[in-house]
Amino acid sequence: MHSHVHRAYSFACLDCGYGWESAYEIDVAMDEHARISAVYHLDGSRVPSPLTSPQCPACEGRKIRIMRPGRVSSARLHEI
Repeated sequence: MHSHVHRAYSFACLDCGYGWESAYEIDVAMDEHARISAVYHLDGSRVPSPLTSPQCPACEGRKIRIMRPGRVSSARLHEI
C-alpha cells in the first residue's frame, strides 16, 4: 500500500510566542509486514516529521504547541 496525502498544521512556540503554519506532503507506505512509514516533504524537500521533532524557526526552541490549521491567529488573539 502506498498513498500520498496533504496535511497542514499550525504551530505556536511556547518559548518566544512565534506562530506559523505549514502544509506538508506525506508519502505513506505499508510494507509486507504491515509496518507503516511516513515521509514528510515541505516545499519539495524531505523534512523530519513536524509531530515528532518540531522546532521554532524564530528562536529554535523545542516547546511547540501543534494545532489544527488556521489556529495561529486565534491563539495570538487569546494571548493579548
